[in-house]
This record gives sequence, structure tokens and C-alpha cells, in this order.
Amino acid sequence: MDDLDKRHLAIYGKHAHTEKALCIVKVINHIVENISEEITLEDLENICGKSRFDICRIFNLFYDVTPIKWMWKVRLALAREFIHLAPEWSLTDISYACGFSSLPHFSRSFTKTYKESPLKFKQCVKKTVSPIIKKESSDYDFIFGIKRNSFSRKMLISNLRHF
Repeated sequence: MDDLDKRHLAIYGKHAHTEKALCIVKVINHIVENISEEITLEDLENICGKSRFDICRIFNLFYDVTPIKWMWKVRLALAREFIHLAPEWSLTDISYACGFSSLPHFSRSFTKTYKESPLKFKQCVKKTVSPIIKKESSDYDFIFGIKRNSFSRKMLISNLRHF
């Protein structure tokens, strides 16, 4: 949360937006911590103490998108990273780990965003990944286990300006 706080205050300056930046940081932190769960605007209201309309206005100010659309972009980016990290995992498992409730919804969203189906992307990744490369840690830990939040947070922070 400190990284996000510093990033938003550095990007937008310490002035009238400070309170709004702190709200965004709380919301982003909640989304990342609960990326595989159903998240509603009501949940976000409880997190930062502002109304859903205020939260939507703040997100539009910083990202030019609603918080729910932003969350779906994050989920898709995370799913893409997971496919790249572990192309042997099923798309169903990856989609559920990223918060999608159905594979068709995931597939449609992925295809619309990346102009390529997740299956086709996965096949391309499989062709380019060398089978000789041995990963130090289990792919399972990154996608479903104890390292998921750390990986999700690092991926999100490194790509924050793209959302």
C-alpha cells in the first residue's frame, strides 16, 4: 500500500488530490488483495468510506475509467501474465484465479482486449517458452498459492500507468 501511496502522490502531487489519491490506494489495495473474489461498488464504499458515485468520479479523475472497468483490465492483465508464466495451466483455472466466474466471459473479454483469444495466446506462448528453463518456484504458488498477492501487486505496480 505504501508503494501505491507514494506513486500516486508522486504522480499527482501533494495538493487537493491527496485525499482522493489515498482513496484510490485503498481501493486498489482491496482489489489486488481480493482479485479472485467478487468485488462490488458496495465493497469499495466500505473500504474507503466514500459513496460509490464519489469513488467512480475519483477513478475517472485518475484513470479515466470506472473502478469496476479498471478492475476487469487488471484481471485481464494478470491472466495474461499467468498464461505467460504457466502455459501448461488450464485457462479455466487461470480465469477463476483472476476473478472471472466463467470461461466464456473470460475468453470474450480477453479476445476483445488483446485481439487474440486466450487459447491462441497460450499456444503462442507454449511455442516460445523453452522447456529447458527451470523455474525456481512453483507456478502454482504464483497463480493460486502464497505468492499470488505478491506477484499480483508487483505486476500491477509495474503496469499501473498503462491502466
